[in-house]
Amino acid sequence: MPVVTVYRHGGKGGVAPGRNDHTRMKRGDVEGWSLGATRRNTQFLMSVRETELTGAGVALTLTLRDCPASAQDWTKLRKRWIERQRRAGMVRLHWITEWQRRGVPHLHVALWWPDKYRLSDPVNDWVELAGELYGAGHRGQHAKVIDGPIGWFQYLSKHAARGVKHYQRNNENIPEAWLRKTGRVWGHSGDWPLDAPRKFGLQGAQGDAGWYWMRRMVRGWRLADARAAGDRRRILYARGSFRSPEPELSKLRGYQDWMPAEPVQLRMLANLADRGCTIVDLDTGEVLFGGS
Repeated sequence: MPVVTVYRHGGKGGVAPGRNDHTRMKRGDVEGWSLGATRRNTQFLMSVRETELTGAGVALTLTLRDCPASAQDWTKLRKRWIERQRRAGMVRLHWITEWQRRGVPHLHVALWWPDKYRLSDPVNDWVELAGELYGAGHRGQHAKVIDGPIGWFQYLSKHAARGVKHYQRNNENIPEAWLRKTGRVWGHSGDWPLDAPRKFGLQGAQGDAGWYWMRRMVRGWRLADARAAGDRRRILYARGSFRSPEPELSKLRGYQDWMPAEPVQLRMLANLADRGCTIVDLDTGEVLFGGS
């Protein structure tokens, strides 16, 4: 059955398997950015109620001159720095690890305090912890105020919505000594206001239950949004959405994208209902549209 999941600022859709009886493997060591890690980070960010991000925020990029010998050393440094921010009164924090082309890691961070603060404080903490060991200096660090929802979306657009193929997340840039174990590549802590995602099942007599209609609407929205932004790369991507050399794979290919729940995604579902599709809330079992 096709399932559509609606987040506050994004959505995904796919065809649920008829059976899922494969044996799950135990979770092993983290080896850089995977499709799963990228998806989970994106879904978390899509759920944030940006109007309730209280306090005073700052976006940080924290860098090193020299690469730590191991992922464990990097993890230890990151945790020590975060603990200092927690003791200083941190309200919430989101972080991601990425790599420069020269194979040295850096942190992108969104950080909030209850009230006013000095931009220099978290930077000074980083330089104090990482300066002697890894050559971190003040000139290599960057800090910018997160000014309400606009500042939050600027942070997202620059640092938090990248895919696994982005060069800063590419495994080719991971230090050789880290390849088999990089540690966690993203995380969050503190008080995050989140909207729970809503899952909808598509049921109908069309055979595909409106799934192809939904994908065509998503493709059309992607194309229109890319054209409005004048982004040629995204235009090409939108045009090729759901294509595959394998016809059977093309039929099943799902999507995940940044789209407003209101009015875009829920109007898409209402459109499917107008075409005869039944929309069911999978959490409650309630028929929302198209039921008799």
